[in-house]
Amino acid sequence: MTLGTASSSPSPVESAIALLGAARRIVVLSGAGLSRASGIPTYRDADGLWMSQNALQFSHAEDLQRDPKGFTRFWARRLDTVEAAQPNPGHTALALLQRLRPATRLITQNVDGLLSIAGGLDVLELHGSLRRWRCDHCGNRRGPWPFHRCMRCASRARPDVVMFGEMLNHGVLHDAQMAAQESDLFMVVGSTAVVYPAAELPQLAMSRGARLITLNMEPLPHLDAAASVVLRGAAEVLLPQLLAGLQA
Repeated sequence: MTLGTASSSPSPVESAIALLGAARRIVVLSGAGLSRASGIPTYRDADGLWMSQNALQFSHAEDLQRDPKGFTRFWARRLDTVEAAQPNPGHTALALLQRLRPATRLITQNVDGLLSIAGGLDVLELHGSLRRWRCDHCGNRRGPWPFHRCMRCASRARPDVVMFGEMLNHGVLHDAQMAAQESDLFMVVGSTAVVYPAAELPQLAMSRGARLITLNMEPLPHLDAAASVVLRGAAEVLLPQLLAGLQA
């Protein structure tokens, strides 16, 4: 990447690199846009999951009792998609950022586990992980799960993800809130950041004096206006550019 001359204004990418280089405590909140290039469907795009009536039909915890077979088939197909996916350059770049800046915390709304597979450490998974299943009948959280049933009580298992009508894991949310409060640079990547309580995290960080970088394909009117840098584009393209500049 060619850096700007003294007489020219820095590009958004150059400004973001400068902020990353100066920051001591970085927090990154990622959403579905980070995993789009890995083949994981997003939620609100025209072809997203929430556009599918089938997805909405099996996104409440009580749907397991209403239609056990349909529920298990739907989530098993989603698990197949997740297990076939590989981290993309955006995931790899965030894992590298954590190695270059060890105080960096990675928070994600995604349930695909790709940040951890890419090398991310202690990733705060706000909505859980589709790669973990559990039994709500007896509380078992240890697999294996043959035919998606609990080995302990033979009840149907379910993904260890937060569904509609359920609360986020209190401990994970608390750790994310603390990380946001302690950050001096908060970056939103591939997320609309409109779903609470995750949406409060960038606001919480800024209320404590943190600078904000937004990186998204589409505008984020509620955040872009307050951001120090707005990056418009794909995470798998822009994040590697930021890390290349940071290393340079």
